[in-house]
Amino acid sequence: MKILACLLPVLLGTASVVSAADAYVEGEVLVTFKPGVAEQDATTTVNGKSARFTKRFQRIGKHSNRVSGVIQQDGKTTAELIQEFSADPQVESVEPDYIRHVTALGDDDPQFSQLWGLENTGQTVNGTTGTAGVDIEFQSAWALAKPDSDEVVVAVIDTGVDITHPDLADNIWTNPGEIAGNGIDDDGNGYIDDVHGYDFASKTATITDSGEHGTHVAGTIGATGNNEIGVIGVDYKTKILPLKVSTDGDTMQTSAVMSAINYVIALKESGVNIVAVNASYGGSSFSNSEYTSIKALRDAGIVICAAAGNDGTNNDSSPLYPASYDSSNVIAVAALSQTNGLASFSNYGATSVDIAAPGVNIKSTMPLSLTSVSISFTANDEEIDASQLEYSETTDSAGVSGTLVDCGIGNTSEFPTSVAGNIALIQRGTLTFATKVSNAKAAGAIAAIIYDNTDESLSESAGWTLGAEGDWLPALQITKASGEALLATLPTTATVVISSNTDDAYQFLSGTSMATPFLTAAVAFSARNFPEESMSEHIARILNNTTPVTALSGKIVTGGRLDLLKIVDTDSDGLPDWWETEHFGDLAQTSSDDPDNDGYTNLEEFTADTDPTDATDSPTSGTTQSLLAIDSVSTTTDSTGSHFTMTFNTEVGYTYEVEWSETLETGSWQTLGDPITGTGSAVQVSDPDDMADVPKRFYRVVQSE
Repeated sequence: MKILACLLPVLLGTASVVSAADAYVEGEVLVTFKPGVAEQDATTTVNGKSARFTKRFQRIGKHSNRVSGVIQQDGKTTAELIQEFSADPQVESVEPDYIRHVTALGDDDPQFSQLWGLENTGQTVNGTTGTAGVDIEFQSAWALAKPDSDEVVVAVIDTGVDITHPDLADNIWTNPGEIAGNGIDDDGNGYIDDVHGYDFASKTATITDSGEHGTHVAGTIGATGNNEIGVIGVDYKTKILPLKVSTDGDTMQTSAVMSAINYVIALKESGVNIVAVNASYGGSSFSNSEYTSIKALRDAGIVICAAAGNDGTNNDSSPLYPASYDSSNVIAVAALSQTNGLASFSNYGATSVDIAAPGVNIKSTMPLSLTSVSISFTANDEEIDASQLEYSETTDSAGVSGTLVDCGIGNTSEFPTSVAGNIALIQRGTLTFATKVSNAKAAGAIAAIIYDNTDESLSESAGWTLGAEGDWLPALQITKASGEALLATLPTTATVVISSNTDDAYQFLSGTSMATPFLTAAVAFSARNFPEESMSEHIARILNNTTPVTALSGKIVTGGRLDLLKIVDTDSDGLPDWWETEHFGDLAQTSSDDPDNDGYTNLEEFTADTDPTDATDSPTSGTTQSLLAIDSVSTTTDSTGSHFTMTFNTEVGYTYEVEWSETLETGSWQTLGDPITGTGSAVQVSDPDDMADVPKRFYRVVQSE
């Protein structure tokens, strides 16, 4: 199990004694000035004490009307700084820059059936047999989800995220105003190369997970769906913004967390649709500076989902922060077991912990650095020793193949048109590796091989890197001798393999840290389906529509577990709230009603994506419905009667099955005929039943690989 823990007393306004067990950054303090103290006056005060601001939180200050930041003074200890600044009448609070910690236990197995939190059939997961139905109603909820929505973003403040993980890469947020690896602050926001997020601990754009915690959290929130590998996130369409605040995968400073929050608020104000922050961490010390930043998030319209803690204690009497901060945007999450009980380790609180979510034996993504990687480079039917450039893209186990093309030292003008779809061979020198690979990609290459311009061996020429994570090509380095030998044989066919053993890239973890991302994803799911609703309305939609759990009664505020289906269908009538509101303005209709009297119920109209208030727009026999991939429907007649005939296009490599239903109810679909192998051409399929016997029938095509 993983949780960030901190055993520190709060230091507000006046000097306090810090016990030997407390952990903080010595020699600096977090100072918040009183409302109305101007930035210039605060600076004058700090400078007048021969101290200095080493960090300011301007976005937080804008929302809180308070100047705040990190202050240091040469030769002064934290205790001395607290004593000095707490005596100043302009200062609201002064406190240490607290340090927090993470720990975890793990295992592995990447199958959907292991994701009991999404679908619990009573299966045995990681040695524990669950109770059927104890899940968040994932599949039923997504069946009612809006088909299209604007981009929704959630921030993960944690140990970093492995954005190269094949189950995460497609769902990592991208800054449209930044260019990867050029060392320039392209969008002028004060952060260089923050293409996919930022590391506020090391002040760099490299957000590689310093442990495993952040990657695991990110996978539960938004691992890519329907890609036939690994796991799937609770909101598998959301974008994840990784904000790294730990250099060692264990400790993090409150000031780094506040810097991340400051960044989130700035992005929100710039138009990025950030709806939630995942805070799978906590500590026992109240921090006024952190509290101020949480309220600034609230004012910006951002929910913070916080882990209740893993001490098995009552947060009502022993608070844990940020879960226990009294701010309306904080949702505190307890951990639920596979058998519908409060996890033995989970903190609780009848007035301070809001909701429970799955938090035991949670399978999710882990950094690829924990996996074994197979690297090979073959040319002229011979394998050549090679090493992967740091941050290079990976391939599948088969690798990528193409003609090896000489591209000089990688200047833009040195890439011939023939490199498109092939592999670039580039000599080291003059340009950075990032520039060479970027130019190769721009020219259409599918991989890059860079050979040395010195006589060093591969083991001697360490440190070949693309500089930061990004959308790179598979890239390998080889020796000067190997490169020059290849030049003499061109053109030749080559194959590049940089393949991770993805079976190692998924593991089980337990903790309220694992329950929290379920809730964060639920906020994103609510925002996706109800984009017009406010932050407080999303919170109410989630907390007012839980599934009651006996074991949670009197233990947490709602007494219930997260229910994704009730979020989208609060009146439990089988129709999504967004659809009912869109067509009727309220939720008064039922699934069996037929308001336009066209012979089709609301449920049938919803499934068919037709207007339930317009009798001329109805799911008539043979017309295309949602899920259909049918181009046209006609009628054919033979000796057995008249039949519906469907025409649709196929693609090579896919299999197609036509299905039919007379009710559109879940589970009512039946297969029509045998599976069809895609040819790349259109095919026709006829229903053998006579139309006279089936006055109402629906069809769809299911495509599979």
